[in-house]
Amino acid sequence: MGIVLALIAFVYLTYKAFRLLYTPVGYLRSPYDSRQLMACSGTEMMLVFIFATGVMGIMPVLSVRLAILEVLCVLGILYSKRRPIYSVPIILYFVFMAWTLIGLTYTPMPGYGVRMMLKYVYPLLVALLASAVVRDGEIFLKSMTVARWVAIVSAVIASIPILRALFGQIFWNRAALATHYITMAVFSLGLYYFSNERRRNLLWFIAFCLPCVLWVFRTDIMGTMIALSAFFVIKYRLKSLPILVVLACLSVASIFCIPSVKEKMYFRPDEVTVTDFLTGNVDENNINTSGRAKGWEDVQRWFYEPSKAVGSGTGRVQTWFYEEAVGWQRGGQLHSDFIILMCDNGLIGLSLYLLTYVAVLVHCIMLYHKQRDPMIRLCAIVAGASLFGVLVTMYSDNTVSYSMATLSYPWGLYGMALGLAKAKKE
Repeated sequence: MGIVLALIAFVYLTYKAFRLLYTPVGYLRSPYDSRQLMACSGTEMMLVFIFATGVMGIMPVLSVRLAILEVLCVLGILYSKRRPIYSVPIILYFVFMAWTLIGLTYTPMPGYGVRMMLKYVYPLLVALLASAVVRDGEIFLKSMTVARWVAIVSAVIASIPILRALFGQIFWNRAALATHYITMAVFSLGLYYFSNERRRNLLWFIAFCLPCVLWVFRTDIMGTMIALSAFFVIKYRLKSLPILVVLACLSVASIFCIPSVKEKMYFRPDEVTVTDFLTGNVDENNINTSGRAKGWEDVQRWFYEPSKAVGSGTGRVQTWFYEEAVGWQRGGQLHSDFIILMCDNGLIGLSLYLLTYVAVLVHCIMLYHKQRDPMIRLCAIVAGASLFGVLVTMYSDNTVSYSMATLSYPWGLYGMALGLAKAKKE
């Protein structure tokens, strides 16, 4: 039943997105007052729709859905009356994509390299689409408020077994959803500062911080803390130091004061104290990596160490899992996008990728402090902070594979910030 519902949802979402794209003009309820309607172009409505449905992976046809979304983004860019904005971070992303293309020339099976490139390119396409389409703060707010409602629905479904059995194939898995909620939490925190509905948005913020703790996802707890740290660094710069200390203390407390987190962190949790943690006096054999460590060591020895600068070719790690691995590892994933980048594209590829994120953070800081328009400032701070928080989860998760629900949101927000700043300048 779950698969049937997922396939029905896939057909509807695909039809709806294409129909919206080619609609000359339509109307959406205003994010300021639901009793009022705002006129929107087809590309604006499609962008809102993409943000609203990004958490719907449609697991039985996941790759097909990603490919369709990429086609929609390209068509939306071509169909838009405005050109995309090529900022320095966007250009750096193009340089990274060019390096992954070069990686196809020395990988054993280029088909898997192309699959990796499709995962990498989707956030870039969403950013370009958003930069071309968005010139009005209402579209930004509408996209994110609708996405926030759908996100809370996904959290309810993921938390209740009977609902998960029925609709779980429509939405992404819990790991992807928990990472997605980082962006939703930062957006809610941003609205806490930029709107009059402070109590309501504080409750939204708390609601999106809870799943990573209740589901015991250590990576997303860390990502949430880093996103909050980036938020306050952008907002207060050097004055944020006391807040960063508090967040660091909360991070340590989450490990030692929440039993489920500590039990997942260590094989023998009773043997580790706060002092041991802070001084680094923790037995490495006691750290529970959920089986990741052995795989990390193997692929680095096979595919990274022989050619550290350039790696073994785009898609090399995925080739091993799908074509060469035996036993329980066949068809699996590595659970570390950073190591995949190192093994596939070497230190050059990893450095280029990280440089794009640093460039986005710097640009968002500049936009936040140079612009006076509250919509641009809100969009910039949410984009920069959430992007950095989501980036951290790539250390021990497949965030790139979940890009439809994870990376595309902060990159899309960055594109919106570019579009809003362009409109203000004009």
